Amino acid sequence: MSDQVKSSEYLAEETAILEEQAQNQQAAIQASEDDHHQHLLGHCHHHNQMQQHLDDVKQDVGDAVGAVDDVGAVDAVGTMLNTSAEPETVPDIQPAKTATRTVKLPLVNVYAKGGYCVQMRLGSEGSPANLIVDTGSSTLVVKKQVYQPHQDDDLQSSKFAQQVIYGAGGWDGPLVHTKVSVSQDGLKHDLLAQDSLNQNTTTHVPHLNLAHQPLDLEGCPVAIVPSLEHQKTFADADGILGLAYYGLNKSYDLTAYIEEHEIEPASTFPWPFSEPNSVCPAHCEHDAKSCDETDKSEHFSGEDLKRFRKFLKKQPQQTVVPYFTRLKNNGLTDNRFAFHSKRSSIHIAKDDYTQAQIAADPLNKGWLILGGGKEHTELYQGKFKTIDVIHNRYYNVKLYSLSVGDQEPVAAPALQEKYIPSHKSNAIIDTGVSGILLTNLLYEAMLKGFANESDKFVDLVTPFKNIRLQEEGIDMAELFKGRDMTGHHPDDLSHWPTLHFTFDGEITNECPDKQNEVIDKAITISCKPEHYWQLNSPKPGKACFKVLSQLPRWPNQCLLGTPLLNDYYVIFDRIGP
Repeated sequence: MSDQVKSSEYLAEETAILEEQAQNQQAAIQASEDDHHQHLLGHCHHHNQMQQHLDDVKQDVGDAVGAVDDVGAVDAVGTMLNTSAEPETVPDIQPAKTATRTVKLPLVNVYAKGGYCVQMRLGSEGSPANLIVDTGSSTLVVKKQVYQPHQDDDLQSSKFAQQVIYGAGGWDGPLVHTKVSVSQDGLKHDLLAQDSLNQNTTTHVPHLNLAHQPLDLEGCPVAIVPSLEHQKTFADADGILGLAYYGLNKSYDLTAYIEEHEIEPASTFPWPFSEPNSVCPAHCEHDAKSCDETDKSEHFSGEDLKRFRKFLKKQPQQTVVPYFTRLKNNGLTDNRFAFHSKRSSIHIAKDDYTQAQIAADPLNKGWLILGGGKEHTELYQGKFKTIDVIHNRYYNVKLYSLSVGDQEPVAAPALQEKYIPSHKSNAIIDTGVSGILLTNLLYEAMLKGFANESDKFVDLVTPFKNIRLQEEGIDMAELFKGRDMTGHHPDDLSHWPTLHFTFDGEITNECPDKQNEVIDKAITISCKPEHYWQLNSPKPGKACFKVLSQLPRWPNQCLLGTPLLNDYYVIFDRIGP
């Protein structure tokens, strides 16, 4: 489809984006210069390659994240993360007339080394893609072979490109716009919703059937990864669905380069930088050479991530409104979503299980609720606690302390002053992290706490400082040595202490006769041993420890991923107080 054939809604949105571009430009450039800022995305990459770069353009202010214990949890207590930051600043698009609703989508963790994937459909052909649900990024990116853009009648090409580089690997490719859909395929995974189709049953819950109806978003920005080498970044997943904020999703305007080199068609799709020597170094290096004067042997392609990054950083930058923000802007959903999971590593019950059998394991499944959360009482029990998101660079929170079992809490170190402009807080909540990354101080405090319980505990966890051990694990039997098994399930880890994380938050006292009272409070979220230890992973009879120590040159910021979230029903409430 040509650039001229665009819906009026799309044109209005692009106009609004251009109006904001001037104020976003300086922040984008400043962020690009901060190359040391990195992101831990353990589910996408091999566990020995977990240190990664995150784009630094994040101007929007944080909203809220909510969490409640899983239905199956004992003594379930509701927990919620709620922001005290200002609302997200994005182009003001006129909402559609359609009433908002929730959309309940099944998740599975088998494609991305324990990271949870949702299936979405792209383009006029509705090509299915299993995308990693990541609250630590904002880009919707997909493998070219999965999407098959040449067959998409809805595709709108552009002159923009996107790139993300990680500690090991990364990707770049064209930015296009097309239809992105989620459908009622998840209904077959939700027995309660199936029951609700029959209004005579006692389980009838009207919103559950509605939550599985198709949801289409026209003109959604999608980054395409054409390189087979770069596609390895996603493991067996097909890409990433970034659910963080507007400012993270930057792109690069290659209009001048395309015109100067007379690239046809005059767009970044089809990708003109795949062939060797397709990029002239005169446009990326700080020299005065012209293209005619450069040695052809110095030319490179988009396959060279680092050199191509230097080239892109010299181009004008523009922030792209991401998928979930567009849902909200178009009035399709409310500005919140929920995340429900049970594991941070794939549970493998038997050696001879196929991928389909592993995916069918209830422990490897989850739910993503777009547009809501509290309505879905089938997924949680108990009341919600609220943890403040103090800035929406990601879902930034303030961590007060960590305690091991009933031992005294240890205060979390503050983020160093020099990192405050880029990192904002001493902790973030990230569904894209399949572990928990602690600062050195808190990691050593954890080891001391374990030693107070048993010296054997320290001996078992310290080898996992070598991240490669995540790919091997240790024998599960080692975790139970010396324990009295009488009356216990063979896999019971209750002799290990629970880790308690305390955050800046609030609690709401609902008063029927007067306005609700909001009280500032320290909110504690707990990570049980069955979550920081993952049994039957990466093989049957093996176990992996999911808490990591601070990486070299990493600031005092904890990355709190799925091991902390697995016991909770988490609502990312972006609306604010």
